[in-house]
Amino acid sequence: MKYYDITREMMSAPLYPGTPEPYLEEQASIRKGDPCNLKMLHSCLHAGTHSDAYNHFDDGSCDMADMPLGHYIGPCYVLSVPGHSTIEAAFFKANLPQGVKRLLLKSNGTAYLAPCAGRYLIEREIITVGTDAWSVAPGDDETTVHTLLLSNGIAIIESLDLRAIADGEYFLAAAPLKIEGADGAPCRAILFEGCPVE
Repeated sequence: MKYYDITREMMSAPLYPGTPEPYLEEQASIRKGDPCNLKMLHSCLHAGTHSDAYNHFDDGSCDMADMPLGHYIGPCYVLSVPGHSTIEAAFFKANLPQGVKRLLLKSNGTAYLAPCAGRYLIEREIITVGTDAWSVAPGDDETTVHTLLLSNGIAIIESLDLRAIADGEYFLAAAPLKIEGADGAPCRAILFEGCPVE
């Protein structure tokens, strides 16, 4: 079965402005005489390829440990969107196939959703929106789109690497780390070929 790793390498992935760079802290080293190598990871939960939990923009919603796994595992559709733009609902009305539940947006990391597009995806009963940008929302208004999607039960996956992926149907496996209390978590995102959209 052919598969594609669409996860960005965590230490070199583009960071949302103001996010501290992740780093590894050495705790033990074989070359220094220790019996094993052991490092501690210091990172924002939203660095690299990651998922947002519902509580990212709503303090009373579920955390990362309680996010439904079905959002991250199942048939999905990769769709190229115009780069360097804010995507409106009209684009999805013209280009989004019927039956899609998990949608991954490809723009070389330069496109974001307008609120009207978020509302349209809710109407279409999308359960997951992924993007190769560092956010689904434009930097001048992160709150509106995130709140729209997350408060309506849509999982968000950000900072995917879709450069080598053609538009079309795939099977997604992108389960995030199970972290109680967390508003986000890294995930290892894989696409498999040959699975139809449900």
